[in-house]
Amino acid sequence: MPTFAKTVVLTPISGKVLIRLPGGRHGFAALNYGPTTVPVGTMVDTTAGRVRLTSADPGPPPAKLQTGQFFRGIFRIEQSRTAGGLVNLVIRDNLRRSVCGTSAARSAAVNRRVLGLLRGTAKGRFRTAGRFAAATVRGTDWGVRDRCDGTLTVVRRGVVVVRDFRLHKTVTVRAGQTYLAKAS
Repeated sequence: MPTFAKTVVLTPISGKVLIRLPGGRHGFAALNYGPTTVPVGTMVDTTAGRVRLTSADPGPPPAKLQTGQFFRGIFRIEQSRTAGGLVNLVIRDNLRRSVCGTSAARSAAVNRRVLGLLRGTAKGRFRTAGRFAAATVRGTDWGVRDRCDGTLTVVRRGVVVVRDFRLHKTVTVRAGQTYLAKAS
């Protein structure tokens, strides 16, 4: 059972899912079969698998639970006591930003190069955070990609609220739409 702002439960769904606990110095380890309780701050690698994440909302026991499935990326799990149950999944880039080059030398292909990404289907309060934007959902199918030219949010089903960090604005993105929070 997850504990609000302290632990979440991870269950591998398919493929190979790796985790690194907070403070872990020895790299990633395979997530065993069945539900596993891990602390907030855990890094999860779903580049070759899919994981179910279950967290608790604040409030008196019994806690309300929210669940999502996440795949195709590496992310750190965050949940603070002050965010009302929101689970923040911070994307880790797989490639260094140096592959992007300078803005004058970037081609269209380099601009679209994916540095890090995360796909998800979830019900509850989840946010995926890239470098230039964060996408908050309540029940949908979406993806966030950190690219050389910005953070791209793609909505397949439902509605996502995107916060553009550079422009300091919030945009609603519906199924079939995308939003690019530009790097510059």
